[in-house]
Amino acid sequence: MKAGSVEAFIFEHYFGYTRVNEHKTLEYRINHPSWKVNQVIDYKIGCDFEKMYGSNFKFLNGMQPDHVILAEGSDVSVKWKRISI
Repeated sequence: MKAGSVEAFIFEHYFGYTRVNEHKTLEYRINHPSWKVNQVIDYKIGCDFEKMYGSNFKFLNGMQPDHVILAEGSDVSVKWKRISI
């Protein structure tokens, strides 16, 4: 797997939104350097998705992923930007 387009697609989405109530949403910016993406040669998923995330995720048990990515993370900070009404 090449680091170029996958890294840009997955790791450069820096804004998030969270609902405060029915009428208010907060926008925030996530600050971190781009993460280095490494090639994955072999992998094993050892997760019971139902136990970890609830019955809505049971269908993931036994499924094979379309992509597997190993990224070297970094420190992350969150800056609250503005309030949207």
